Amino acid sequence: MAVKKQAGQIKVLLVDDEETFLEMMKDTLKPRGCAISTARNAGEADVRLESGYFDVVVLDVRMPGMDGVSFLKKIAEERPTQQVVMLTGHATISMAVEAMKLGAFDFLLKPVEVDELLRTIKQASEHGRLKRRNIALEKELKRTKGSGQIIGENSEIRKVHDFIETAVSSDMPVLITGETGTGKELVAQAIHAQGNRAAFPIVVVDGSVLREELLASELFGHEKGAFTGAVTKKVGLFEVADRGTLFLDEIGEISVQNQSSLLRVIELGVFRPVGGVKEIKTDVRIIAATNKDMDQAVSAGEFRNDLFYRLKGLAVHVPALRDRTDDIPFLTDHFLAQRNTATGRNITISKEAIATLTDYGWPGNVRELKYVIELAALLAREEGEIKRKHLPDEIREKDKQRTSARINELISPIVQCVEDKPSMTVFNDCCERYYISKLLGDFGGNKTRVAKALKISSSTLYTKLHRLGLD
Repeated sequence: MAVKKQAGQIKVLLVDDEETFLEMMKDTLKPRGCAISTARNAGEADVRLESGYFDVVVLDVRMPGMDGVSFLKKIAEERPTQQVVMLTGHATISMAVEAMKLGAFDFLLKPVEVDELLRTIKQASEHGRLKRRNIALEKELKRTKGSGQIIGENSEIRKVHDFIETAVSSDMPVLITGETGTGKELVAQAIHAQGNRAAFPIVVVDGSVLREELLASELFGHEKGAFTGAVTKKVGLFEVADRGTLFLDEIGEISVQNQSSLLRVIELGVFRPVGGVKEIKTDVRIIAATNKDMDQAVSAGEFRNDLFYRLKGLAVHVPALRDRTDDIPFLTDHFLAQRNTATGRNITISKEAIATLTDYGWPGNVRELKYVIELAALLAREEGEIKRKHLPDEIREKDKQRTSARINELISPIVQCVEDKPSMTVFNDCCERYYISKLLGDFGGNKTRVAKALKISSSTLYTKLHRLGLD
């Protein structure tokens, strides 16, 4: 007998040849949050499983035809995420051990206490949900391997994905620009992972944390005695990364002298260790990143224009998070899923909290968002849901300020329209034109998403765009 599952209910399939037991459990569990279907043998249960998904199967061991342990084995082979709780009035230790080895979540003895059974069903349901989510996450990670978990649907972030697809087909140097925390290293990792150098290492160097002489030694290596403290010969990272990728983060911070050495490597494929006289050949793809305005750095004489032009042949800008706030829900779900997988919890987030996150300016970009989600999830671990109160004070205060500013922004053109004392038709068009224009801007011109937000068809939206002069 199939039962429709309501929101929040646990869908349970009871399999037992005792009709009285089935009816009693059905009447007892249904009012306590379970949607119950029943089957009197393995054959009927198999039909039920074929017709729909169940959170938990409660399975008796002794039944006519195929016994419960044999059916458990069949379920485990065909539906590896299906959670099964075994019941029997004739248990032996060996039977219990075999059932657990076959993947049973638990093994309970009849007569079973209803509270114990319900508690076990809830635990099994949660275990199955986490298991399925982990599998889905693993598949998603495999699907996005090489895209470096660059999450989002914003038009600007889609340009980054398109750039990666272009960059992997070439060995040209790459320049990635963007603010700190936007994910420039993820882009570099993605280009490397999808390219023909993926079997070899990607070596990361942060040019902002090394002094000039140390950076040269890190990149090119040094000979013994090349400088004070050089007591042994050192292999440089260009040699370590041979046939792979060298990612130079914050390239705008390195000295002009080291820029000259880099240009030589790019143009000739050779470098000379510090203190050395012999040149070493290298086959390395260079990907560089910076948060500086490189045009301004070149104009100020802080960066060689010839190196800049060699790097910018393949260049991409990673947008700041404040410029793609429509991606915040996607990023939040991603970071929450990561944390839940790591901790085995199921922390969710409220719509109010999402709205507050969306209205914040994010000076630390995606990196800051990840930190905030991890912190909020920790604070919300008892309640199980991140609420606005779990977010840092500065985010909640910015939310109030930005909300007020957005209200003023929304009202201003409408007030201007009212001052002209238009007809009701003209006023309605004014409001509609402004709102649709704003949505087009928020969604990067994606008319499908605008129509979805307005809850109208695409054809209706196109009609409105034409009528309002927005096409």
